[in-house]
Amino acid sequence: MKITPLNDLPLIKETGALAAALGLESYAVGGCVRDWSMGLPSSDVDFLLSGDTVPVAESLVKKHGGAFTRFDKFLTTRIFLEGGRRVDLARFRKETYPRPAALPDVSAAASVREDLKRRDFTVNAMAVAILPDSFGSVADPFGGLEAIKARRVRVLHAASFVDDPTRLFRAARFAGRFDWQLEEETEELARKCVKETMPALLSRERVRNELFKLLEEKDPTEAFTILRNLDAYRFFNKEFVWPAGAVELAGALPRLSSIAAAMGRAGAPFLESLKLPGKTIASIKRTVSGVYGKNL
Repeated sequence: MKITPLNDLPLIKETGALAAALGLESYAVGGCVRDWSMGLPSSDVDFLLSGDTVPVAESLVKKHGGAFTRFDKFLTTRIFLEGGRRVDLARFRKETYPRPAALPDVSAAASVREDLKRRDFTVNAMAVAILPDSFGSVADPFGGLEAIKARRVRVLHAASFVDDPTRLFRAARFAGRFDWQLEEETEELARKCVKETMPALLSRERVRNELFKLLEEKDPTEAFTILRNLDAYRFFNKEFVWPAGAVELAGALPRLSSIAAAMGRAGAPFLESLKLPGKTIASIKRTVSGVYGKNL
């Protein structure tokens, strides 16, 4: 099967040609492949290479302008092309987790399949070849296309939520975005993750980041419903609510202001627990006071 990228085609083909000249395998990977398979353009395109990403980054910056940063610990390179376009390059990687909820130890992997098996859900564990001779060929070793057809979110292995409990929030976000359901075993594993309070091991910064991603969704109502039904609100705050009407607001901060107002006395401690900049907290409190007539 082949999938044609639905956005950024010149950049994708150029990156593939640069990798081919270096004798590397190259792919577009992850969420962009999921979206293209559903006939949707993707806001992000991540590239996966079989070797060093820096020569490709250098060539792209030389032609288009901009700058890049290497993250050697994670075997990735991030480029900001002139004009602000972000491009992420990674080499084949594998991961081990020293303990539940810890950031992983990363090392080079030998194949695209080995890289894909470390990912969060089968729908995100797909890659599309971008080399000129194999352009569009799909690597889908774990049944991502089948899961999309079945409208199911499924983890790749039983320890997935233990290794990285942020996947609990991401599972709800993707299910809510696409009107999917958690696959039966995945839901059981998610409930076990909550029961064993694995998300409580995450730093507040990581929980905050997942909350903001939820709040940036066009309509996160269904995602929050999934989390509430899993009894996962408590990892935000025991008084957390998703207020009626918040969906009408645009952006994370206005929606966060609505949540803080609805939480009443618990609103201010909740905001402060998220490790936001002081100016941001002050701005939210002013919004709550001016719009909702409440003092936090």
